[in-house]
Amino acid sequence: MSDRMWDVVVIGAGGSQAQAMLEASARAGALDRWLGIDIMWRPEAEERAQRLGLSTRTLDVLGDAEALREVLSNARLVANLAGPYYRTGVTVLNAAIDTRTDYLDICDDTDATLALLERQDAARAAGITALIGMGSSPGTSNVLIRAAHDFLGGAEEVNIFWSVDIADMTDAATTHFWHCFNLVGADGVTNPVPSWDDLDMREIDFPGSVGRQTLVRLAHPEPLTVPMFLGVSTATNYGTLTPFEATRVAWGLAYSVDPLRPALRDVQAATRAAVDVFGRYRETTSAYPRMGSGLIIDVHTGGNGIRFAAGGETEMAEATGVPAAAGIQVLLGGFADGLGVAPPEMLRPTDFFDALGKVSRGGGGLQVFELVNGEAGDRVRMRTLLGIHEGVAQ
Repeated sequence: MSDRMWDVVVIGAGGSQAQAMLEASARAGALDRWLGIDIMWRPEAEERAQRLGLSTRTLDVLGDAEALREVLSNARLVANLAGPYYRTGVTVLNAAIDTRTDYLDICDDTDATLALLERQDAARAAGITALIGMGSSPGTSNVLIRAAHDFLGGAEEVNIFWSVDIADMTDAATTHFWHCFNLVGADGVTNPVPSWDDLDMREIDFPGSVGRQTLVRLAHPEPLTVPMFLGVSTATNYGTLTPFEATRVAWGLAYSVDPLRPALRDVQAATRAAVDVFGRYRETTSAYPRMGSGLIIDVHTGGNGIRFAAGGETEMAEATGVPAAAGIQVLLGGFADGLGVAPPEMLRPTDFFDALGKVSRGGGGLQVFELVNGEAGDRVRMRTLLGIHEGVAQ
């Protein structure tokens, strides 16, 4: 056992995704050596964390760098679940490097991901592993891509398609979704939000309650990290909110507060006002039937390879928090030592899915298919994909 006081320090522990992560982590073992930190606890969130066995503390990690380093110097691992990551990511990672503390986050902003990867040499010199983007997408999506890539012996292209129900869009998720309209090139250059007519759209059929949806090409970490770490030639990401009307509203607000456009005097004030407008719009959709979330990932060469598909009732907090809990188990178990700053595709899929089994409720709806000429063919067992025979991973 480590001689440090805390096994895990969770920053942003009062947020919905962190709370789902804590619930999942408690399925794998006691949390009495965990510390939850938030800048301002909601009483019910703090009580929920304490019921799970955590100690709690109120701290502004951006405003008190010395206190942050003091806390991390007494921790094996820091789980940074407080966005936006263009503000918190490098700050907390640098403190983790200084204190030689392993790091995990659920960063899903492309520009922040690139900034975190720039700390690779420093992280390796400190002897730590920083697992970044360990949510649903990025996160589980990357590990699935790695599993299919290994099974196929390589692939030239990866296409990711997803949808999120508007009911799951918190204010933080809203601003992230807007940020995704700013496409980021392979050279790291961020582009302005396109006009509506210039958006790249696709029609995709998800399984289950989600059905056929219109998706928009969006910035996300996977299209940059998958080619970088797996050698795939092309990777794309398309996403949407359901109903599609919500995507239209989100695009209009993102376009109006885009910081890359001139003549916007106070971006932060404009963004806060726009978030309020979107929140009021979200309230008007409460009578809409819930569709849940959808995910399709194609890993292929010329349309032949593997397809992952899921669609149905999964809340975004749960979908993000549970993979983060699995990532924490992988790090605490020493299964990712020496990786430096690493996206999830650097994990061994068997290690991740073994940990996922310990923290999840079970009964996931993910299906795996052969992909033949761009269409789903025969079903493939996940155990076969992972190379597991008679309980032994090959």
